[in-house]
Amino acid sequence: MGSIRSSRQRYAFTLVELLVVIAIIAILIGLLLPAVQQVREAAARTQSTNNLKQMGVACHNYMHVNAGFLPPSRMLLSYPSELGELLKPSAEEPDNDEDVGPTWAVFLLPYLEQENLFALWDLTYHPTGGYGGGNGYGVPYHKQVVEAQQGIVPSYYCPSRRGPDTAPVLSVAITSNPPGPPGALGDYAASIGTTGGDNWVEATRDAISNGCFELGINGKGIHFKEIRDGTSNTLMIGEKHVQAGMFGKANNDCSIYDGAHFLCSTRSAGTSYPLAASINEANWKFGSNHPGGVLFVFADGSVRLVPRSIDPAVLELLAHRADRQVIPAWE
Repeated sequence: MGSIRSSRQRYAFTLVELLVVIAIIAILIGLLLPAVQQVREAAARTQSTNNLKQMGVACHNYMHVNAGFLPPSRMLLSYPSELGELLKPSAEEPDNDEDVGPTWAVFLLPYLEQENLFALWDLTYHPTGGYGGGNGYGVPYHKQVVEAQQGIVPSYYCPSRRGPDTAPVLSVAITSNPPGPPGALGDYAASIGTTGGDNWVEATRDAISNGCFELGINGKGIHFKEIRDGTSNTLMIGEKHVQAGMFGKANNDCSIYDGAHFLCSTRSAGTSYPLAASINEANWKFGSNHPGGVLFVFADGSVRLVPRSIDPAVLELLAHRADRQVIPAWE
């Protein structure tokens, strides 16, 4: 019998066909990647919105428990008459007879389902002195237990920028006086208004706070009724700008709990402090890694994206709690 040949033939790609297939795959990947990135950013923005919403609710719950007072930007630890000295322009203040306790981020912990972490903080205030570290009126940040200083709260991080495990996980130690031991970081800052400072209101004093947060005693900042411009028109907490390459470093990004170095947990906004236009800016501002704008929770608890293109003068009106000015449309 003659041999039977198979009718099947082998086919292979020619070089031209292979190059065409590779080109088509490259085009498809090029089309797909932006869509994937957009989906990821949308998810990250949703998570950051949720984080801010939780903080807004936490502020309102804190207010209801504390007779209408919001938490302070940071807590002053000194004798009662220190308030009078701080408000007196001719007084030599600070004069090293005071300490500064933890920030707003500590006071919100019980309202963010972080009761166990909050329990690690010693917030006892002794106006007569003789207690804890420093000058004896309470325990400042640098005297708190390490477990409290380094307690990470996932909802204090914006996933568009980083996660709780992004290096550096803790702040770089500050060796100046007062010291700033390594502590947990965060991507949100309390709005202290338009001046760059968080002291009590005094017409002749520079850098006073006119925002939703200011320096306070015994866990109390401003009273909610002081937000006279309307809660829907006043910034409360927003995403803070951190310059590229400055993670964990003061004054961009030291511990969110460190009241002695309050620039890391607070921000101002307005003509002197417009929103950061780029992650490469070195300035102390609100800012984010989101395209288009910065997320804020307003005093009414609503979360809105403030565009980077907003007029700084309008931003200043939003940051001031009681300027009694009409705010133009900006959304």
